[in-house]
Amino acid sequence: MKKPQIMQSSPLSLLASLLLSPVLLAAVSDVPAEAISVSGRTASTDGRWQATWPAVSWGLRFSGTAIGVKLNDPKNYYVLEIDGKPARQIAPEAGERTVWLRELKDGEHLAQLVKRTESPRDVGAFGGFVLDGGKVLATPAKPVRRIEFIGDSYMAALGNLSSKRECTEEQVWLNTDATQGFAVQTARALNAEWQVNAMSGMGVLRNWNGNNPEHDYRSFYPLTLQTDPASAWGFDWKPQVVVISLGTNDFSTPVRAGETRTQEQLASDWLVAYKGFLASLRARYGKPAIIVTGAYLWPDDRLRPLLQKLVADEQKAGNRISFLDWGNLELTGCSWHPNLADHRKMAELLKAKISEQGKVWPQ
Repeated sequence: MKKPQIMQSSPLSLLASLLLSPVLLAAVSDVPAEAISVSGRTASTDGRWQATWPAVSWGLRFSGTAIGVKLNDPKNYYVLEIDGKPARQIAPEAGERTVWLRELKDGEHLAQLVKRTESPRDVGAFGGFVLDGGKVLATPAKPVRRIEFIGDSYMAALGNLSSKRECTEEQVWLNTDATQGFAVQTARALNAEWQVNAMSGMGVLRNWNGNNPEHDYRSFYPLTLQTDPASAWGFDWKPQVVVISLGTNDFSTPVRAGETRTQEQLASDWLVAYKGFLASLRARYGKPAIIVTGAYLWPDDRLRPLLQKLVADEQKAGNRISFLDWGNLELTGCSWHPNLADHRKMAELLKAKISEQGKVWPQ
C-alpha cells in the first residue's frame, strides 16, 4: 500500500501564507502625531510626549473597535476615557508597553487619555495611540473657553479617592485622580479646556513645614517639566479665567526655629510675593478673571484674612479678582485632603463664582 504524501512547506512559503492570512491583514498602525489633540504642558519630540504636571490629556477621534496606548511610565496613573466615560484605568509600570482597549462598539469614538497624578520629580512618557484595523478621523476641536488652575495638592486632587486619612505613599498615588478633582470637574461642566498646574507641598513663599526653602511654587511655575529647569513654558496658551489655590502650605504649619522669617514677616512678605505673582500672570495673559481660593486653617485661621486683604488691595488698584472661601470641608482623603464629596462641593462653588464674574468667555 502506497503511503500518503505529506506536503512539506518551506519556511518561506509558510511565512508567505501567514502574511496573507486575513487575520493578520488587520494592520496595527501608529496614529500620526498631528491627529492627536494635546492639552496641558508637555514636551514633545518625534511624536512622543513627556509630562510632569497633573491632568495633562491627549485626545483622538477614530472609528473602530480597538485602541492602544503607548506608555513608558513607572510612576503615574492614567485613565483612558471613551466617549466621555472612563473605560480603562492604567497603573504605572516600568518599560515601554502598549495598553489595549478592545471590543468597543464598532463606529466612531472619541478617546481621551488623562494623566491622573502629578510627578514633579518623575517624567511620564506617552508614545501615542495605536489602532488595530481602525481609522483615524479629524482631530477633535478644542473648546474656545480656557481655565488655568494654579495650586497645590488640593488642586492636584491628592488622595481624593481614599476613605481614610492615613495612607502610605503608594496608597496616595493609587487614590489620586485629577479627573475627579474640582478643577477638571469645573472645566468639564463649563465646556472649557483646562491646565491643572498644581504641585503638592508648595507655597507662594514658604513650602509645607518650611521644606525646600530655596524654592517655592513660583520657581517651578514657568517650566514645562518641573524636572528640567531649562524647559521654559512659552505661555502661548492664554486662559480667560485663572483659579489659584495657594497659601495653605505657607501657613498650615507654624514657622520653625531657624527659618529666615518670623510668622509676622512671613505674612507681610507673602502678600508682596503673591501680588508680584498676580502681576506676572497679567503681564502674560492680559486681564483674565482671577479667582483666589482658601479655607480655614486650624487652629488660628492665618490664610483667609490675608487672602481677603490681598483681594481688597488688588480690587482697589483696579484689578479683576475675587475670593472664594471653600467653607467647611470633610478632609477625609489621604493626609487630611479633600475627599470626593469635598471636590464635588468645591466644583459647585467654583462654577457659581465663575458665573458671578460677568462676561469672561469669548463669543
